[in-house]
Amino acid sequence: MVLVKLKLPQTRRDAQARFARAVIVNPPSPPGYTSNKDSMGGFGQLYPAGAPPAPALDLPYLAAYLRKAEVALTVVEAGAARLDIDQLIARLREIPDLSTSLCIVRTSLPTIDFDLEVCARIRATGAVGGIALIGTVVSSLWARIQQDSKIDFAISGEPDGPVLELVQGQPLEAIAGLKWRDEESGWHDNPERAFERNLDDLPLPAWDLFPYAAYTIPRSSNTGIMRFLPMLSSRGCPFGCNYCPYPVGQGLKWRFRSPNNVVDEMEHLVNAYGVEYILFRDPMFSARQGRVRDICAEIVRRGLKVHWRCETRIDCLDEETIAAMAAAGCTGVNFGVESTDPDVQRNVERHPITPEESREKVELCRKYGIQTFAFFIVGLPGDTVDTILDSIEFAVDLDAGWVQFTVSTPFIGTKLHKWAVKGGRIAPDFYKIISAHEGSVGNENLSPSTIHSLHVLARFLQNNLMNRRGILKNQRRQELPYVFAKKTVDWAGNRVAKALVRGARYWFSMTATPPSAVSPAS
Repeated sequence: MVLVKLKLPQTRRDAQARFARAVIVNPPSPPGYTSNKDSMGGFGQLYPAGAPPAPALDLPYLAAYLRKAEVALTVVEAGAARLDIDQLIARLREIPDLSTSLCIVRTSLPTIDFDLEVCARIRATGAVGGIALIGTVVSSLWARIQQDSKIDFAISGEPDGPVLELVQGQPLEAIAGLKWRDEESGWHDNPERAFERNLDDLPLPAWDLFPYAAYTIPRSSNTGIMRFLPMLSSRGCPFGCNYCPYPVGQGLKWRFRSPNNVVDEMEHLVNAYGVEYILFRDPMFSARQGRVRDICAEIVRRGLKVHWRCETRIDCLDEETIAAMAAAGCTGVNFGVESTDPDVQRNVERHPITPEESREKVELCRKYGIQTFAFFIVGLPGDTVDTILDSIEFAVDLDAGWVQFTVSTPFIGTKLHKWAVKGGRIAPDFYKIISAHEGSVGNENLSPSTIHSLHVLARFLQNNLMNRRGILKNQRRQELPYVFAKKTVDWAGNRVAKALVRGARYWFSMTATPPSAVSPAS
């Protein structure tokens, strides 16, 4: 690590640069997996090897922020480039001033242990100036990170400001959001940094420094191959459901960009990178529907031709907004149902949405040619066999374009994690979670094995009867033979799925096991 001179100047203008270059590193995926660090609000998930790579959206934002400040910069996107650790190290050795550079390594919940191994390999080269760990989960995993002696810095919260101040030479103790290690006194934990309020001031993400052509659109968004990139038009979510990582990583305060600023970026993506599809990664895209309509009006005014999809709460969309979105190129809306049971929704501090409202909004979206993607969670606090099967049956009847069933997952840092700890279901420092598609801690009513079995059933129906692995799922196609075939398969799949749910009610009434039959996870 480059030695820090004592009594460094307090002002950025006069500070002596600590590092000559910033090297942004997205590490390789762990063996056997493909890492999606942007999933689950930036906490990340692992998918089977061979799954398409996905960008961590905070990295091109950070790159743009540093470049605007005229910091010498290199990006090594090992995930999208499918590099292994040896190839990553070889790529780093090609950087001529690596010995005076800061390597900024993006981590996530399921990759933290592997990413720290990557940091150890970088350190073993003996040629790097310093190593900093960034990512949404840094604060939540601080106890684990402190055990590592191969990194020099860790940054909690949004990394842009802290990384810049670190590189430019601000006194370590004065950089809010920075955690830093001293060889003699160990780790120091500075106060948290406030979230950036004025998002319009941030530069547009530096996609030109990343292999953006390697990122592919999710199959649920479009049936063909289209060049796509994600965007953030706002950050934070004021609803604060206790299972959700978004409030942990982005805060409860909803911060948003102006309509002109949002459409400026959309236009830039289309003109500079040939983007045909934009996936908005906002937790709550339509928190202010008037702003959404203004964005749509500006897209139409500029004659911008691009398809896009967003994620929001279904009760934050009225017909006027849905119609405006459709006219402006929106082809899909993702939203959470989670559970149809009002008590289960209240248990997780979710502002209730009735099944009737979900049905109404799905029909409105279908009326305007917008495909819907409904999320459900199996095994939330208070769930029973009947509430879970009721939600599964509702998903069958809802006839959304796509559905997804995840299993209730206590991501460290969330209120659900604290609930699971309090109930003795997991250890306080438990963090080894691969994804929200695997594993279960059980709840007050059901054992982990019963919830797992119910999730297996839900996933079978999801993949084979509701989503049908993408077969006959394009509701925008209007040719009569296609429409007839789709409706026929929809009808048959609905009947088969309902029969399986009826059978499952009988089966689980005899086989479900209570939580007392298992030991807490460790």
